[in-house]
Amino acid sequence: MKFPWSNSSTLEIERQVYLRRGTRIGLKVLEQAKRIILSVALLLFGFICQADLAEASDGTRQDYGEEKRKYTVGALAFADPDVVYQRWAPSLSRVSAQTGIELVLIPLRPDELVERVSKNALDFIIGNALITVALKKDYGVSHLLTLVPLKHANPEQAVGTALIARESLEINGLKDLKQRKLISSDPNAFGGFQIFAGELINRGINPFKDLKHLEFVGFPQDKLLDHIVKGSADVAILPSCVLESAIAQGRLEVGQLHVLLPQVHPGFECQTSGSLYPGYAFSKLGNTDHQIARQIVRSLLDIDELDTEAKLGRYRAWSVPVEDSQVFNLLKRLERWPFVTNWQRLVERAIPWALVIAVILLLGYFHHLRVKRLVIKRTQALSDEMTQHKNTQKALFEQQKQFYRAQRILLTGEMASGIAHEVNQPLAGIRYLAQGSIYRLGDNQSELRQALTKMLQQVDRAQNTVKRFRQFCQQPSVYEACDLKELIEDTLNLMQPDFNRIDLKPQLFLWPLTVNVDASLMQQVFVNLLRNALDAMETSPDPRLAIAISNDSANAIITFSDAGTGLSETALKRLFFPFETSKANGLGLGMVVCKRIVEEHGGTIQAFNNQTLTAADVIERDLNSHFPRFNMGLSIVLTLPLTETK
Repeated sequence: MKFPWSNSSTLEIERQVYLRRGTRIGLKVLEQAKRIILSVALLLFGFICQADLAEASDGTRQDYGEEKRKYTVGALAFADPDVVYQRWAPSLSRVSAQTGIELVLIPLRPDELVERVSKNALDFIIGNALITVALKKDYGVSHLLTLVPLKHANPEQAVGTALIARESLEINGLKDLKQRKLISSDPNAFGGFQIFAGELINRGINPFKDLKHLEFVGFPQDKLLDHIVKGSADVAILPSCVLESAIAQGRLEVGQLHVLLPQVHPGFECQTSGSLYPGYAFSKLGNTDHQIARQIVRSLLDIDELDTEAKLGRYRAWSVPVEDSQVFNLLKRLERWPFVTNWQRLVERAIPWALVIAVILLLGYFHHLRVKRLVIKRTQALSDEMTQHKNTQKALFEQQKQFYRAQRILLTGEMASGIAHEVNQPLAGIRYLAQGSIYRLGDNQSELRQALTKMLQQVDRAQNTVKRFRQFCQQPSVYEACDLKELIEDTLNLMQPDFNRIDLKPQLFLWPLTVNVDASLMQQVFVNLLRNALDAMETSPDPRLAIAISNDSANAIITFSDAGTGLSETALKRLFFPFETSKANGLGLGMVVCKRIVEEHGGTIQAFNNQTLTAADVIERDLNSHFPRFNMGLSIVLTLPLTETK
């Protein structure tokens, strides 16, 4: 059977756990969370948290140990603290006198007691059976002694519940209470409400649902008797012997109030309305020295019922711990720990870790946002870089197209010059032969003369056509001051894809040197020389290329040296002849064009096989020792005048 009040509390010890007010819970949770979150911020929350807790605990114990050699005893208080002092202080004073251990008595309500225990601020506790059982589970409290009550010699039957009403009120059973106004001190009061609730459950009555007029009026418990006397309530739910004590103290007259549904328990001098349970217990906390506890236990066991301390404490003696199965049966009926899960306590313990997880997730989320932002930023930068690279490639491609177009035009002009040179001579010969034939014709050969005259006209027409074609292909050169270093670097950038194709990185020995040249034509010379070098190293396992700029008093000297296949001596001698080539698809005009351009600028161009170079050759004479000397391949040396070209 489940009851709505079973999640509120049943044990006095769980007043702290289940009915603790929001402010106290919040402060405790925030204090724990602060310590754990600090550990997370240091990225060592697991190990540091344990170290900090242990350190804090040791520090607390050291602080207590430094101020005393005092041991605190928390006594459960349901009445005025002075009453608690009067009951327990004499017994503790006797223990201190016998053992030399100074004990400090602190009366505490159930919630205060739990709070002190949770903070390790107590060494021993005096509490009822329920608080002892609960603290065993939650904080590892050790049950040392059980109190033998004054009213009964059996410590297992020390406390019960009593339903107290005016003498005129009688009931036949617990069901008659449903329409009565009932009062109790607290839902956690063991000797009062808790035992009474167990009796109701045995009879199928839900104390909160079925008792419509139940009210809790708080402590001290004696004031409940005043409510009954004044008629403001019908029935008071109190621990056994409270009525007898009030009569003995003269606060009530005999017959003024009585116990409803009284039960007889042999040897128990007070009237009860239910079963009896073990009474008070003396326990120690886990951090208390067991040697100290042993001395205190010995001293308490020496007290008997004739001693003043026992009379003031209203007990006969202290005994060994008793069997507490009755308490567990009561807990089972009330559906409390250990028979149900203490969800509120689990939640309370989980809150700091939940906060830590939330902080970690929050930090992870912020890190995710940061990484996402960096990814977006980097992606944008990469996109911009790719766009810029595409634009650069496009510009380079256009520049290459223009260069190749200019090169084709240049080759066309060179071809036109070559063709004009070769065609003009046969045409001139035809013209001379036709004119000689006309001179030898007679007057009667007019038809033949006319035919030869027309042939001369066609020859003149062909010569004019070749002349116009040659003039059309010729372009005027534009000379300007140009830095050879920048011009060569621009050419290398233009041909970078060709270098990447054979994994070649040229060795450069360049320095700024200004000459007056047509930059476009000179760049075509450099491109043609570099392309020839790359073609010569196409199948080379170790392609290498060196480019250097030097000068003498009158000329700038540009050297291109490769480690390619080189040329035979015959091919080297005819390198600058038109239509001479070693390539399968070559025209044989590239080097001719280069020679014509260089000579147009007033310079020279020479070629050397690297394996036949001597110290007298210009390349060996003018370059410094850092320029590499290859054992194979070809070196091309250009000279350009440093003075302005006319």
